[in-house]
Order: sequence, then C-alpha cells, then structure tokens
Amino acid sequence: MKKYKTKTKFQMKKSFPYIFYVIPFILYLIPFFLPSCQKEVNLDLPALKNKIVVDGRIEQGMPPYVILTNNMSYFDSTDLNSIQNMFIHGAVINVSDGTNSVALTEYSSKSVSGPLLAAISAFTGIDTFTLHTFNYSIYTTLNTFIYGQVGKTYSLTIITDGKTLTSTSSIAQPVKLDSVWWKVAKDDTLGFIWSHLSEPAQSGNAYRWLAKNFKWDFSFRAPPGAAFDDKFINGQNLDFGYGYYTKGDTVAVKFCCIDQAAVNFFRQMDIVVNSQGNPFAAPSSIPTNIYPQNEALGIWCGYSSSGDTIVCK
Repeated sequence: MKKYKTKTKFQMKKSFPYIFYVIPFILYLIPFFLPSCQKEVNLDLPALKNKIVVDGRIEQGMPPYVILTNNMSYFDSTDLNSIQNMFIHGAVINVSDGTNSVALTEYSSKSVSGPLLAAISAFTGIDTFTLHTFNYSIYTTLNTFIYGQVGKTYSLTIITDGKTLTSTSSIAQPVKLDSVWWKVAKDDTLGFIWSHLSEPAQSGNAYRWLAKNFKWDFSFRAPPGAAFDDKFINGQNLDFGYGYYTKGDTVAVKFCCIDQAAVNFFRQMDIVVNSQGNPFAAPSSIPTNIYPQNEALGIWCGYSSSGDTIVCK
C-alpha cells in the first residue's frame, strides 16, 4: 500500500506566502496573451486658411511702421528660409489721418543704414547686425505729415495679393505715471520696478507698460500682463510692479495709452504665449482689429506714451 505524506500545519503555513509572488506574475503575463486593444487613429486636419498677419504701430512724434507676413501651419518647417519667405513684399499700404494720406515705402533691412536702421531696430527689437544678416521687410515713411499726433485717428489700408485690408486706431491723450522706483525683492540683488498711477476719473482708458533695460534690450518690451484697462480701477490710485531687474540696471519705462481693441489683442496674446507646451491648455484665437477678420490676423495700434528712466539701486 502506497503511503502519502501529509503536510503538517507548520509546512502549509510555510509554503502559503509564495502564492503572493506567483499571482502577480501571472496577472502581469495575461495582457501578453490577450488580443490587443490598441487602435490606430488617423486625423484629417483641416487645411490652413491663408491669412495676412499685420504688425502695425503709430506713436506720437513717430512714423507709422507695418510688418506684413503670411501665417504658417503649426506643423510647418521653421528654418531660416521658411521664416524669410513669410514676409510679404510689394504691398500697397496707405496711412491717413483724415487730412493727409501717405503711402508707406517698403524697406529691406539689409539695404538701410543710419537713423532708419536704428529706427527699425527699435521697432523690431532686433540688433542692427542681425538686421543686416537676416533680411527683414518693413513698411514705413520719412514723410513727417503722417507722424503720430495726440488726438488723431489713423486709418490703415493694405492692398496685397488681390485683398484689401483696413483698420483704424487713435492716439489718445497720454496719462503719466506719478512715480517709478525699483524695490529689492530677492537676494538683495533682484527686484521689481514699481509704478504709481492716479487713474483718471473718466472710464474707458486702456494702458500698456513697457520697459527697456539698457544692458541688453534694443527696444521697449512688455512683460506678461502689461496690458490692462480701467474696468476695475477707474479713478483709483494704485501701485503695480513688474520684474525682475538687477541692482545696478538702468531701465527706461514707457507707459502707453492704447485703445480697447489693442488691450484685447495683447491680453489674449499673453495667454497663448504662456500656454505653449501645455497639453491641457484650451484652444484660443487672438482677436484682431484688421478687417475683414477672416482674411487677417494681427493689430494696428496707436500709442501715446510718457516715460521715465531709473537706476535700480
């Protein structure tokens, strides 16, 4: 008669824990023996609608400037040649103040020098060496009859590629900052530039704060959130700051009055720029004051400005 060994109570307890090592391993292998649940998805993206991108500005005491480019698809190549080919050449552009109408001249940054090159550098924020290396196209004029004046409204007309685009913007009365100062905020070397504003009692004012650090900036730059209106601050006194600037920096501050269309544009532009790379960011379109809006993107903006220069100390 064959004898069978029976496990003792001790032996069964000793072997039981090994089940917890085997079960997870089996569960891990199951997906490899099951049919795949993956499915390839092909997306048919809509064709890009070609639009003209306008970057236009006129400021008191300054000529109008306009840069024209074609838009690009999100997946298009962004090498130097493709960027160079974005510029629109040969457009007919006129700026009118209701009395004077002046045609703008197209200038190639490689072919200009002296004060005009310096003006283009200040408008684009690009150093003169790069402007001579990479050929930028910009439309402007040396006719002082159309230089910006406070209180005037300026109409822009662009004719190119069989399309006619129009826009208007005004140069409002400037509003000056009461004071500007630098205050340390971190490590005794970094701080914000603060401004005090006594906001006028009349409603409907809109502003943009810009600064130029003489250490490395070629033009005035606007930090994120620099465009705002008086919807919640009408007639109030307030302090606001932007940074960081380093102790010892010399910074010019320009405080500009703009219109509501420009505020809407710059606000939405900030949102789009700051959300780049965020997969959870909501799709967003940037408003434009260039018409017809289904043919154009960008902004035509009148600026009235006042400013101050401070040393951060």
